[in-house]
Amino acid sequence: MTHPEPAGPTMASFLEQVRQQAELSDGTAADRLARASLRALSERLAAGQLYDLAPALPPELREELYRFEGQAVAFDRETFLDRISGEIDTVDLDVVERRVEAVFAVLLYWVPEEEIEDTVAQLPPDLAEMLRAAGE
Repeated sequence: MTHPEPAGPTMASFLEQVRQQAELSDGTAADRLARASLRALSERLAAGQLYDLAPALPPELREELYRFEGQAVAFDRETFLDRISGEIDTVDLDVVERRVEAVFAVLLYWVPEEEIEDTVAQLPPDLAEMLRAAGE
């Protein structure tokens, strides 16, 4: 999979990469997908890790990481995908999974490798594998 070069942490460049990777027709769908994915991820990670991820993201998306202020919630891949499906235009979990993998692929490109490893360490094996596989 080829990854386009990030043009700096701008919302437009991040969303365009998500739109291309997820093969979405417009930026609005990419925006909803990116925000829903980051919100679900933020519920699954400890606050310290969220603050470590934030600088690599456009400022408009950082707020999605900070919305969940509690302790990390334990849930599996299916629950993770189900949470996202409620916020985008499909409830087909196979389609949701492919689209979330596109967001993960963009994250893998934008976020420093050490922060990705720290993130993976906090995820259950099924979600960790999904994040790692997005880079292949």
